[in-house]
Amino acid sequence: MKTSLATLGLFAFGTTLCLSQGFVNLNFESAKFVSDPSSGYYPASVYANKAIPGWTAYAGASILSEILSNTASLSGGMVSIIGNNNDLGFPPVEGQYYVLLVGANYAGSFNTAGIGQTGTVPLETASLTFWGDFPIDGVSFNGQTLAAFQTGSTLLYNIYAADISTYAGQTGQLLFTTHPGRDNYLDNLQFSNLPVPEPESIALLVVGGMLGIWRWKRS
Repeated sequence: MKTSLATLGLFAFGTTLCLSQGFVNLNFESAKFVSDPSSGYYPASVYANKAIPGWTAYAGASILSEILSNTASLSGGMVSIIGNNNDLGFPPVEGQYYVLLVGANYAGSFNTAGIGQTGTVPLETASLTFWGDFPIDGVSFNGQTLAAFQTGSTLLYNIYAADISTYAGQTGQLLFTTHPGRDNYLDNLQFSNLPVPEPESIALLVVGGMLGIWRWKRS
């Protein structure tokens, strides 16, 4: 299910040109659910390299060979691939699949959860946009936190943009990390030649978006 931004009257940071991408599977639509019968989470445990090809899944500093499908770990410290028929009751953000990251916060365990991919940032890239519900300090490239801002919102997800212009043409790991005890979701990553709007511009557009919501509700 997709929510039309035009229908909602909300501002979304757009891209006039979606640059050719040096990364793969940025919308998580290449998911294949291949379960491991030996797993204690079978059939919900699927091989990570099949479920999120191109990406590496992490719990803390540990690489996960398997992640969950259509459900979430109650104890945290896990990555999940979520589709239409999920146990959580939430529709996909965009397309058929999105990724859910759940950080651990139980019995003295405080681990992050994350996904990362190594690739080359396209030349002339100014920004990286992504959808979901995510901490703005949770995205980095080659170990350096990117300056990210929330630039819009819909009923299903928020819209974010991060300045990645410094790394255009460079090869490194793009990493998304959620904090311990938090659950965040992510979808629809795109590289753009448009710069991230200034914070003052974002504030004005958010006010316009709120007005759009009020008018939409009244109609």
